[in-house]
Amino acid sequence: MTGRTVFTGGTLFPVHNPGREPYRGHLVTDAAGTIIEIGAGEHVPGPEPETVVDLSGALVLPGFVSAHSHLWQSVFRGVADGCSTMAWIERLHKRFGPALEPGDMYAFTRHGERDLLRHGITTICNHTHEFGAGPAEQWQAALDSTARIAYSFSPPLWSSAAERLSVLDKFLHLIADDRHRVLALSMNTTGPHSVSEMRRESALLGELGIGLHAHYLEDPNVAAVQQDGFDDLMAGGRIGPDTVLAHFIHTTPRIRDAAAHAGAAMVWNPLSNGRLGSGIADIPRYRDAGLRIGMGVDGQASADTPDPFQNMRTGLYLLRAATCNAAILDARTILRMHTLDSAAVLGVDRVVGSLEVGKAGDFVVCDPAVPWTDLPAAQLWPLAVLALSAADITDVYLGGRRVSGGPADRDRALEHECRDRVSRLHRAA
Repeated sequence: MTGRTVFTGGTLFPVHNPGREPYRGHLVTDAAGTIIEIGAGEHVPGPEPETVVDLSGALVLPGFVSAHSHLWQSVFRGVADGCSTMAWIERLHKRFGPALEPGDMYAFTRHGERDLLRHGITTICNHTHEFGAGPAEQWQAALDSTARIAYSFSPPLWSSAAERLSVLDKFLHLIADDRHRVLALSMNTTGPHSVSEMRRESALLGELGIGLHAHYLEDPNVAAVQQDGFDDLMAGGRIGPDTVLAHFIHTTPRIRDAAAHAGAAMVWNPLSNGRLGSGIADIPRYRDAGLRIGMGVDGQASADTPDPFQNMRTGLYLLRAATCNAAILDARTILRMHTLDSAAVLGVDRVVGSLEVGKAGDFVVCDPAVPWTDLPAAQLWPLAVLALSAADITDVYLGGRRVSGGPADRDRALEHECRDRVSRLHRAA
């Protein structure tokens, strides 16, 4: 390809512009993969050489963003059916975590990243875990990933405050030369400490430019205890504009409003929440309170499929059924949630999340089998959310470069390696 690539003939979804419907148009990326031109109609060629890609009228969506994922879990599908979160952890983390050997976490994380990418998710917040080889293999997998990674570092969950800071210091030395290669960096702040310890840690993370990313109010069985600790989290600086709260289901009006007022964000994981029986996040009231909301496909061992279309539909239908109100949330809004809003929650919306000049040329091309070309433009939003699936993806582009042909585009060698490794774990665990 030449330096400039012109993508023409696609139907583009402007999730960033509430006043505009999907339209037939073009976009142009430069040699760095950045969108330098986008608009309706045909591109007018300039004097510079250009490579032209005809999208043949297909639907063009921004690359999806998963604001909360656990990529290593990709190789453990169907585990612990019928279990809620804590019992599920017993059967996954505590069974297999201690048996992980060198190379396992790297291979499993790459498997998860490839899986999300071929399902149209081009930006991933990988919320890591401390077992296995610790952060080294997961960090290397992030560096070797094709998808864009926001990395969430996890120190040992129940370590002391001093131990957490020591582990963080080692991690910062590990990534010192390559930190710029990930989109964003955060630390898992799940787990209680004293207010003064949390305050010191939160201040240090702020100085280092590291966000806070915690599982909070997910499992109904421990919700009361976690609710009781909310005031300490506030006093300790763990709830603020750099905070991402994964799940955040079993809130109270006071907790919800305080988190929103502090500028915190939450990540909605409908597939995982439904599968584990965690509950239904009160998204309409969160929106009314001004809470920032993104979406994630969580780990593939709890969501089981990383299909963002299924994730959106699950969330949408759960809300509509629970409220007996089909208008409680619309398709256009939830598509924005899984793209631009999720990027904003991670603090990377300046780079990804929508098709705009100056952003990365990350997009998903879909060619549905159903007739759609004569539909009113406004009806294309519900078509995309209610009718499409990952099976309709024909191309995934990242930085203007085709990186996947959709779900059938599999890395067989990596799959076989992971099967061998998982078979060994089942024999050992």
